[in-house]
Amino acid sequence: MSHDPVNAKKMRKDITPYLIFTIPLVFMMIFLMYPMVLTILRAFMPSGNKLQPGAFSLDGFTKFFTSSMYKKALNNSFIVSLSVTGLCILIGVPMGYFVARVKIPGKNFMLSLGILPIIMPSFVGAFTWVILLGRQGVVRHFLNLLLAPLGITIPTIYGMFGMILCMTLTYYPFVFQLAYGAFASANALLEEAGMLMGASRWHIFRTITFPLILPSLGAGALLVFVRAIGNFGIPAIIGGDKYVLPTLIYFRVNGFWDLNGAASIAIVNVAITALVLYLQKRIVSRHEYETISATHSEIKQHDGKAIRIIAFVYCAIILVVSLLPQITIIVMSFFEKWVGLFPEGFTLRHYTRIPAHSHKELFNTFYLSIMATVLAALLGSLVAYITERKKPKGAALLDMSIMMPFILPGTVVSVALLSAFSGNSIIKLTGTYTIIVISYMVRRTPYVYRSVAASLSQLNPSLEEASTIAGANWFYTFRRVSVPLIMPAIISGSILTLTTLLQELSTTILLYSSKTRTVPIQIYGAVADGKLGEASALSVVLLIVVFVIVYAMNRKQGKSIASAFKMG
Repeated sequence: MSHDPVNAKKMRKDITPYLIFTIPLVFMMIFLMYPMVLTILRAFMPSGNKLQPGAFSLDGFTKFFTSSMYKKALNNSFIVSLSVTGLCILIGVPMGYFVARVKIPGKNFMLSLGILPIIMPSFVGAFTWVILLGRQGVVRHFLNLLLAPLGITIPTIYGMFGMILCMTLTYYPFVFQLAYGAFASANALLEEAGMLMGASRWHIFRTITFPLILPSLGAGALLVFVRAIGNFGIPAIIGGDKYVLPTLIYFRVNGFWDLNGAASIAIVNVAITALVLYLQKRIVSRHEYETISATHSEIKQHDGKAIRIIAFVYCAIILVVSLLPQITIIVMSFFEKWVGLFPEGFTLRHYTRIPAHSHKELFNTFYLSIMATVLAALLGSLVAYITERKKPKGAALLDMSIMMPFILPGTVVSVALLSAFSGNSIIKLTGTYTIIVISYMVRRTPYVYRSVAASLSQLNPSLEEASTIAGANWFYTFRRVSVPLIMPAIISGSILTLTTLLQELSTTILLYSSKTRTVPIQIYGAVADGKLGEASALSVVLLIVVFVIVYAMNRKQGKSIASAFKMG
C-alpha cells in the first residue's frame, strides 16, 4: 500500500482551534446577534411587550415625528452629544498641545490627573455637581452672592446646561490624552522644514501638524460622541425634564414595560451612532497622512515665558474644575448635608453603615464584575488568537460581532437581552445574575479582544511555529507559548474591563432585581432619595477600589493610566 505524505499531513491537521472557534461564535450568535435581530423585529411591531411576528407597525418610529416627547428627546440627544464633542475638542486639543509642546512643570502629574474624570463613574460626577451647582449648591451660592449687585443669577445644574457641562468635564480626557500622544509623537522634521521655508507657526500647524493629528483627533471625538449619546446616568440625575434617548428607553421599559417601543428608540440610537462612525472614518481616511522618512527629530519645546504661563494656567484651571467632583464627594461623605458655603454635621455614619447596609450590593458588584471579566478575558483572547493566527472563514463576521457592542449604549444592549430572554422566551433570564454577566461580557469583551489582537499583530509567530514543528498540538502551543507572550495584553484588557464594570450603571439599570442590585444602582437610588452623604461614601469606596486596581496595573506593567483607557 502506497504512502501519500500530503494526505497523511492533512489527516494529522489539528482541528482543535476550529472547534474552539465555534464556542465564541455560538455565544455571540445566541447572546448578541439573536437578541439584536429580535430587537429589530420588535421595533417594527405595535407598542407593548408581546412579540407578534405577523403584526407590522411603524408607530415606534412615527412617534419621532408626532410625539413632542420623542422629538424633544431626539433633539436633546443631538444637541448634547454634538455640543459635548465640540467642547471636548476645544478643551482637549489645546491642553494636549500645551502638555506635549510647551516646557511646563509637572507634565506627568498633569497626565495622571487628567485621566481621573474617566475613572470616576459619570453619574457620580453628576450628583456632585448637584452639590456644587444645585439649587442649594455651594459654588452657585457663592457666585450668586458675588453677582447679586449686578442682578445676575447663576442657573442651576439641572437641564441641558448641566448635562453638557458634566459630560464635557467627564469626557474631555479622551481628546486630551489622544491629542497629547499625537503631538508628542509627531515627526518634528516636517515642521522644521516648514519654518526653514519661512512659513508662520499658524500656517505650519494648519497645513502640517493638524493633518498629522487628525486620525487621533477623530478617534477621540468618536469616543466622546459614542459615550455622550449613550450616557444614561448623567441625564437621569441632572437632566430634569429634558429627556434624551437613553432615558426615554428607560422610561418606556421601566414605566410601561414597552419593549417594542424601547426597541424602536434603540434602533434610532444605534443608527445615529453608526452614521457618525461612518462619517468619522470617511473624513479621517480622506485626510490621513504618514511620515515615510526613517529619520526622526526631537520636538523642540516652547520655552517663552508668556506661552509657558498661559499653558500652565490653562491646564491648571481645566484640571481643578474637572476634579471638583472628586474633592466634593470626599468632603461630602463626612457630613450630613451641604447647604450654603460649608457642609454641616460631621459624621462617620455614612461609612460605618456600609458593612451592614451595603454588603449584598458590594458582593454583587465584585462577583458580577469579576465573573464577567474572567469570561470576557477568555472569550476575547481565544477569538483574537484564532482570528489573527488561523484566519478561518467567518473571522471577519466574528470580528464585527465582537466589536459591535463597542458602539452600543448600555440601555440598547439591555433592551436586546430583555427582548430575547424575558416573558415567554424558551430561555428566561430576567432578574438573574446570568443575564447581567452576559450583558457585561457582550459590552466589554471588545476591550480584551482589541488589546490581545494588537499584541498578536506585533508578535512574530516563529516561536509558535517552532512548537508545532516540534510535534506539540495546538492547545499545548497556545497554553505554553502563546499565552505567556500575550499575557500583558490580556491583563491590560481585563483590568480595563474590570474597572469599567465596577462602575456600570446604564446596562444594569434595566436588568437588575432585588437580589442582583449593585453598588452603582444603590448610589443612583440614594441620589434619587436625596441621601447625598450615603451616596458620597459609597462613591468614595468605589473610586478608591478602581484607582487602586489601575495604579497597581501601572506599577506592575509600567504603563500609564492613560494608556489603559485609550480604548475606551
